[in-house]
This record gives sequence, C-alpha cells and structure tokens, in this order.
Amino acid sequence: MKRWASGIATGLVLAFVAGTAGAADGLSGTYRPVDEDPATAPADAQLTLRAEGRGWLAMFRGEGLAMLPLSEREQAGLFPGVPPEAGLQCASSSAFLMCRVAPGTVFPDQKFTSTTGYFSAFSDTQIHELQRID
Repeated sequence: MKRWASGIATGLVLAFVAGTAGAADGLSGTYRPVDEDPATAPADAQLTLRAEGRGWLAMFRGEGLAMLPLSEREQAGLFPGVPPEAGLQCASSSAFLMCRVAPGTVFPDQKFTSTTGYFSAFSDTQIHELQRID
C-alpha cells in the first residue's frame, strides 16, 4: 500500500512540474502591441505573463489575472482551420486569450494572419498582434 501511494505522489509531482515547464516555455514573456511606437508608448503598457501553478499569471498595469491553458479541442473550436502543425497554444482568462502560433499562420475564420507568432483576443473580431520584447 505504501509503495502504491508513493508512486501516485511521485506521479502527481512529475505531472505538476511538467505542466509548469510547458507553460513557461510557450507563453511566459513580456509583450506589446505590434502597431505601438515604443518611443511614445507608456512604460506600463506592457503585458507580462509568467508561469504559475498549472497556468500563467498575466500582469498589466499592476493588475494580475490568472490564465489557464486551453485544450486542443477548445482551441480548434475557437480557431477552426488552423492546422496542428502550426503549434497553436492558448491560455484563457475571464477577460482575454493569449496565444502563441507559428509565424505566418492563417486564421481563416478571423481573416487574420499572425506575423509575429503572438496575439491576444478579446472576441472573435478583436485579435491584436503582439510582439515579444524580452
């Protein structure tokens, strides 16, 4: 019984660590809108994501918002027509989505092509191209 319980505990720890590492590799970073001029943009107008727990913490102007990863099925429902080889990875909060994808990926339903590989979405019609700055 002890061996079984120890095995489960080890598995849970490994799953947690693997989930965190995946989150950090894909979306953690600091971003700004592509069309924003760095010389005139407010210094605090950057979005920063960092891996935390099984998801991320998004920080914008001092406010924090928890984000959780979306499953492949959820992403396919939001962005139909995006092929698996594009490597789409999205995190969701109550306010917006943050996504990473291969640069040049076309989103047919949204009439959007990601040039930088990073974007945020507030609804089907509000996709904003982001540039990673760190």
